[in-house]
Amino acid sequence: MRDFREELKDEACWAPSTEKVFRETGVPYEDTILQNREELIGFCEFLEREKIRSYLEIGTWTGRLVTVLHRLFSFDKLAAADLGYAPSIGLPFSVPPQAVFFQGSSHSPEYRRWRESLGPVDMVMIDGDHSYEGVKLDFEINREYPHRFLAFHDIANPHPLIQGVAQLWSELEGHKVEIVRPHTELGLEHTTMGIGIWSAA
Repeated sequence: MRDFREELKDEACWAPSTEKVFRETGVPYEDTILQNREELIGFCEFLEREKIRSYLEIGTWTGRLVTVLHRLFSFDKLAAADLGYAPSIGLPFSVPPQAVFFQGSSHSPEYRRWRESLGPVDMVMIDGDHSYEGVKLDFEINREYPHRFLAFHDIANPHPLIQGVAQLWSELEGHKVEIVRPHTELGLEHTTMGIGIWSAA
């Protein structure tokens, strides 16, 4: 197994400054990977173990996560979808040049046509609309297309703006893997986020 802790050591993840601005505004106004570092390490270990070769990310923020994952795994197929909110508030945005990118709502007919054109995708990370209705619709849409796994960020996040993900996760049937680790960069012995990975069987 690769040492992903070492490979990720120079990457900025959700830190106390991110937490502070999010608590004050409801928006994480930073160009950073919006993940608990320990859980990101666990996610990378899962990608390695399951030999994930194609990856789609829904909700890319500034593009840091999709860029780092492609650096680590050099996916054969890479795609991302985002509304484009981060650049609209002055934050930088970039995805790897190899990525097929869709800008717009992941709930739209245009997204469905785009997703169909991608064909099979090993891992779909759903990290966009965190309302119950929004994340449920992302799940229902993306399960229609060929995939191996659908992942969700924030399955254990209690924040009122985020907890729709936890609600949906608790309702899902099928095979579920939870990556829930202490948020040590915040000095906590429990998670503030959590990654859930779902498959039909």
